[in-house]
Amino acid sequence: MARTKLPETVSVHLGRRTRHVTAPLVDSEWLVLTPGELVVVGEEGIRLDLPWTAIENASWDGETRTFTVNLVDGQAVAIQTENDDVWLMTVALREHVNSSIVHVEYLETAAGGEVRVLVRKDSTGQLSSQVLARGPIAPSEEGAIDALERRARAAVGLATP
Repeated sequence: MARTKLPETVSVHLGRRTRHVTAPLVDSEWLVLTPGELVVVGEEGIRLDLPWTAIENASWDGETRTFTVNLVDGQAVAIQTENDDVWLMTVALREHVNSSIVHVEYLETAAGGEVRVLVRKDSTGQLSSQVLARGPIAPSEEGAIDALERRARAAVGLATP
């Protein structure tokens, strides 16, 4: 799977993007990992183009041959592969997501939620911060969350508003 050659009718839609890993998907589409993004492309064009900084994590379900890509905005995208030869794709996906994360700060909320601030590096090297909250958060905790983001940004030399 790792170095599978894309059909020309699909490859044309990717332009000059460097392709690190490719995998055939159902419905004649392809999953392509590039230095800057995860792309789902077919003969009709690009259906999905996600920069690594938009992805929180991903998981693999071998029974359904499906990658579930969890996005930082809370949405999830299901990508079904044609076969289960996914070891290299799984490793490359994890490495791309992890390498975009420069620094992380954590906070457990009094109500039992969790807040993470990720400092991420995009494909151009630009740093930015993302605040990811899961579970309950009380309005009184907003100040602590703001301080958490300032701490994360300061740790990597970003401006702290």
